[in-house]
Amino acid sequence: MDNNNQKIVKFITPFPMTEMQKNIVKKKLSRIGKVEEMVFQEEVDPSLIGGIIIIFGEMLIDCSLRTQLDKMREGIL
Repeated sequence: MDNNNQKIVKFITPFPMTEMQKNIVKKKLSRIGKVEEMVFQEEVDPSLIGGIIIIFGEMLIDCSLRTQLDKMREGIL
């Protein structure tokens, strides 16, 4: 959290998000907190291949394709 009691929410995606995509994610996040109190930061990480990682305080929501593929690989080995 920053000094104004605003919560930092970090989006990590393999490519820049469109405004529509950002609004969809913000709407989903409104279930766990007030979006007006959130400060959104974006990061592009092409190694994710697809999907999104959201870091919200100590919460990590990893819906990236890279993680799904890693889980599948672990299941095979």
